[in-house]
Amino acid sequence: MKEGFFRPREYHRPNNLREATWLLSSFGRKARLIAGGTDLLVDKPPEVECLVDVASLDLNYIRRDGDGITIGAATTLDVIERSQMFSAGPYVVLSEAASNMATPTVRNMATIGGNICNASPAADLPLALMVLDSTVRIYGLGGSRVLPIGAFFEDVNKTALDEDELLVEVHIPPSPASTGASFLKLRRHQTAIDLAVVNVAAKLTCSDNFCEDARIALGAVAKRPIYAEKAKRLLTGKALDGKLIQDAAEVASQEAKPIDDIRGSAQYRGRMIAVLVKRALKLSVTRCET
Repeated sequence: MKEGFFRPREYHRPNNLREATWLLSSFGRKARLIAGGTDLLVDKPPEVECLVDVASLDLNYIRRDGDGITIGAATTLDVIERSQMFSAGPYVVLSEAASNMATPTVRNMATIGGNICNASPAADLPLALMVLDSTVRIYGLGGSRVLPIGAFFEDVNKTALDEDELLVEVHIPPSPASTGASFLKLRRHQTAIDLAVVNVAAKLTCSDNFCEDARIALGAVAKRPIYAEKAKRLLTGKALDGKLIQDAAEVASQEAKPIDDIRGSAQYRGRMIAVLVKRALKLSVTRCET
């Protein structure tokens, strides 16, 4: 196939997960799943010969139960952005991340599963899901398995999925009371279509201004989305004040391994990590108190 040419020869719309995984296994790297298509139809990978449409697999849902919230992989970003389940508490971080992505037209098509499985280091939803301690359920010919979402990402555009596997759903566990979370994103030109120069999600569980637990996730600063583990340890078990938050922001910046690219230099990204983490932590503290 000519380089840069994208015209898959086969299109399949499986009726169940087993059929979908059989197709993925049969075609291997020549197959791609398609839902919204907002990444696939931009990238146009020339090696793809078969599209496997997940529209008939009933993966478009948001459900709440005693164990938390479950989101089907084909749920679109506009649904997540507008859902009442993500309008309050720490879960608002997911709505914020969704609303910061692209344009309304794209959000009407793009899916949470696609945004996760594209595995861009600058993706927005993974950061929100990481601080919410989410897990992903994967289905393949060997059955299903569950991974913490942080372990799902392995490298730039590379995930833990085997060739016969697909992401089925995301599960968000309940958060303790007095928990606040936030998402912030810095773009190169601050237009809706820009990818992040740096993006940050933070979650704090606080009691009387005392940090009981913390999560900080960073994007566009390494080969995959990462947790700021040292910053988390610095915050946990201490009284929150301006100096501690500033120190945690600086530590988070030191944990990252940003690169120079068209959107920003490594040095600039390093400075902006500290700025955004500080702002996200302060906002999360405020939300702990409401």
